[in-house]
Amino acid sequence: MNTRARSPEAKAARRERLLAAALDAFFDQGFAAARMDDIARRAGVSKGTLYLYFASKEEMFHAIIDTVAQPRLESMERTLDTSAGLLASLPHMMELAADYVAHSPMPRIAKILIGEGNQFPALLQEYRTRIIDRLMGTLTRLIEHAAERGEIVTTDAALTARLVVAPIIFSFLWQVSFGQHTNAPLDVPALLKLHGEMLVRTLSLKEPSS
Repeated sequence: MNTRARSPEAKAARRERLLAAALDAFFDQGFAAARMDDIARRAGVSKGTLYLYFASKEEMFHAIIDTVAQPRLESMERTLDTSAGLLASLPHMMELAADYVAHSPMPRIAKILIGEGNQFPALLQEYRTRIIDRLMGTLTRLIEHAAERGEIVTTDAALTARLVVAPIIFSFLWQVSFGQHTNAPLDVPALLKLHGEMLVRTLSLKEPSS
């Protein structure tokens, strides 16, 4: 029964359900193929009710970034900003990333953008600007400061930041592509823990004296 949500709490709950249905539709059918009708049906509401909350699929994807990706980015930034230096932050960052892989929609968002981003460059650019570039900027600055203090040795902070996150992106894509269809699933927490340990050891190496 498609009853009207009247209280702020009920409206917020319905909005959350609509976004969950949209993410399911975008992932299962593809962003291009998914229709507002499909999303309404998945959410158990009428198409008219859906349009009371969102004017388009694009608006729904923007809202998914706001409600799914943005809070997790802010959590990652707090982890990086509040740790006692880069080397201390890396194990915590990897633990948080492993949790995102296993218990959040972030891998599905990544798969949607990689699969169809070229068809919807505005969505891809928004995600890159608001999420990827911001995270990489925070991590690059932290690496630069660590190098200036003599905590680590690196010749390129921006490229080092990309090496830090590369296994996280790999884990996202593995989770949605192979993670549910293999007899030997990837142990993402173990992988990212090992990656963090290797980063700490490698970045801690001092340049040999001449």
